[in-house]
Amino acid sequence: MTNILTHWDEVYQNKDHAQVSWHQEHSAISFDWIINITHKDDAVIDVGSGVSILADNLLDKGYTHLSLLELSPTAIQTTQARLKKYTNKPNFYNENILDFQSNTQYDLWHDRAVFHFLTDEKDRQTYLGKLKQYLKPQGYFLLATFAPTGPKECSGLNVVQYDVDKITRLLGADFKLIKTTAEAHPHPNGSTQNFNYFLLQKTSDQ
Repeated sequence: MTNILTHWDEVYQNKDHAQVSWHQEHSAISFDWIINITHKDDAVIDVGSGVSILADNLLDKGYTHLSLLELSPTAIQTTQARLKKYTNKPNFYNENILDFQSNTQYDLWHDRAVFHFLTDEKDRQTYLGKLKQYLKPQGYFLLATFAPTGPKECSGLNVVQYDVDKITRLLGADFKLIKTTAEAHPHPNGSTQNFNYFLLQKTSDQ
């Protein structure tokens, strides 16, 4: 995974963080959905947290068990410095989600724009294995990916686009779809990128 690590760390080293295509000044959909279905003492993990403001939003709301997983050391260091003012600091995991190990089970697993980079079926199954292992029974999976009308690549990497049928077939009977919505995300260059958001709930004990 060294090449992937190098790729993403160079992105965060060499680009203005407010100008990367996925930048949001406020993670409106994710934030609203999370606070509507969780409690402030629930365990929440943000997979591929980057330098997202979502952590700040949740800490400001009083969340006390937040974990941030990010591959890029530069992104992790930037976020740690920004969040140092908070008493209830997140747990930071500077690693690839495919290698993730934890003693925690989560009430909510958030992923905005990591899963769609997994173009290899083996990697997708590894990711889903981690999700099932570390998400509590009845826990929530909040996923955002590029829609079929969205980009076919991002930051020089290919992506897999998802709609409701594709994601529910992939997850199978282990998850039920709660709701979905579309987002036309504004790119800093003035264009838009079409995302789909999916909120799913784990139905199995595995």
